[in-house]
Amino acid sequence: MFIFTQVPSGTQVAALLAPASEHTIRPDYFMKKHFYLLVLVLLGTWLFHPAYAQDGTPTPTTARQSVIHMKDGSTLRGQVIAETNDEVVVRTDNLGEVRLSRDKIDRLEELTDGYYRNGQYWFPNPHSTRYFFAPSALTLKKGEGYYQNTYVFVNSAVMGVTDHFTMGAGFVLNPTFRDWQVFFITPKVSFPSQGPVTLGAGLIGVGIFNRAYNYDYQTNTTTSKINLDLAGIAYGNVTLGNSEQNATLGLGWAFANEEFASSPILNFNYMTRVGRKVGLVTENWLLIGNSRQSAVGLLSGGVRFFGERTSIDLALWVPAAAGLDTFIAIPYVDFVLKFGKKKKVQ
Repeated sequence: MFIFTQVPSGTQVAALLAPASEHTIRPDYFMKKHFYLLVLVLLGTWLFHPAYAQDGTPTPTTARQSVIHMKDGSTLRGQVIAETNDEVVVRTDNLGEVRLSRDKIDRLEELTDGYYRNGQYWFPNPHSTRYFFAPSALTLKKGEGYYQNTYVFVNSAVMGVTDHFTMGAGFVLNPTFRDWQVFFITPKVSFPSQGPVTLGAGLIGVGIFNRAYNYDYQTNTTTSKINLDLAGIAYGNVTLGNSEQNATLGLGWAFANEEFASSPILNFNYMTRVGRKVGLVTENWLLIGNSRQSAVGLLSGGVRFFGERTSIDLALWVPAAAGLDTFIAIPYVDFVLKFGKKKKVQ
């Protein structure tokens, strides 16, 4: 049982608690000051809570382009404009703003590249490091790569070992699997700059395995052995532009076994993106002539149809040489599948 006696006034309590001083603290000023401070703290906590706005809706975030993978196997592309612990708000090109429950989302995959044009998302050009076969000085990112099939029989794969070095290898399929086989490698190193100019150097090395037969008339027997011939082009190039539009000038020397050609090879290429999934490509080779031989060229032009992972090139190759009076156009077709992991948000 508590018995209350007379309680001192607020002024008396303040006087008892205050330190000795020539000035006396006013209790009403003391209470008001701390009351206002408490209100400001509570208001700030309420307004700037990271998950919810004042009305309990998802707080807007910096819009980021993402691919939303749902647990049912479907995907949705759009800009994540707001999110909470329970839902994600996505702005899409076709459906407008869509609210997705987090318990139905498998993962979010953020697209760090790309841009919007006329309100439509344009993914970055996935095939800026090559023309038809000739390389640009631009390189794949570490872990990125692609598989290329040309004329069904020519197969190759290129992989980004680092952000500035790529290694490629391939072979020409011999349907008979007899007598000969062709392999090639395509290493390339890149030296990017702060501007639109990128320098590169590399090698297109070809190894030709062929079986040579020798018939002995005395013993009436046939023997064979496998020979290896090496050939290729060592080159340096410079690329002006970016992944959407670029031109490359290359200079190289061809070699066969231990001998180099007396004249260099000039290579000029250009690509530009004319639509979201369409580009134009030209690749041109010129063997510079000398006193012993005239110049020989191989010109090309074509259309590239591509998505974020695949592309198909349709083109024509036209040989050009002094004394060649007949127009010849050789159809060209290839298929490319790009691979490599993309950044996952969660």
